[in-house]
Amino acid sequence: MKIVRPVLTFIGALTVAGMLAAAVLFFFAPTLLQKEDPLQKADAIVVLGGHFYRPVYAADLYNQGYAPLILASKPIITPEIEAVRDLGISYPYQWEVIRDVLLKKGVPADKIEFFGKANISTLDEAKRLKTKLSPQIKSIILVTSPMHTRRAGTIFRELLPNTVKIIVVGTPYEKTPDQWWKNYRAAPFVLLEIAKTVYYELGGAMQDSELDKN
Repeated sequence: MKIVRPVLTFIGALTVAGMLAAAVLFFFAPTLLQKEDPLQKADAIVVLGGHFYRPVYAADLYNQGYAPLILASKPIITPEIEAVRDLGISYPYQWEVIRDVLLKKGVPADKIEFFGKANISTLDEAKRLKTKLSPQIKSIILVTSPMHTRRAGTIFRELLPNTVKIIVVGTPYEKTPDQWWKNYRAAPFVLLEIAKTVYYELGGAMQDSELDKN
């Protein structure tokens, strides 16, 4: 009994501490997931795949003179989109929408370059961008969603050469409500980003592009 009681007390303390940590993470997740840098001029603007507000904001930055070139991720094409297109339905690929957004907002076609062929994750994007960057590019503005900025910044700084300055910014078009867990758009994004961040910090990573393995 003398041994059991301290063990149970210790387990109880850990449980309470874990619950408190989970509560803090839950309520303050949007703040904890964001880590942006002061915006400044760079050699290129990098657009990550996933959300179309990203190329919208990237075009804004280009038009404001923050960089003379946009490098955009070419995300993986999912089987269901291919199935729809095989039926003769004109459903655009994600990279095509990114391109059209940039063009529509006034970015010249010769100032848009894509990297990767079927990027499936942020880690994948960082690896593909590393092979794309020319020696002349010494700094980039990394454009993504606000709640993706911390993880994206961590991954790109670990993968890209330390000679490349990385400025991470979130789009101003994606607002997270205070009670994000009640919002049908914010809730799944936040929960998934928490899971991805924890998974990455524990050493996990989404599978690389299968296209490069064939």
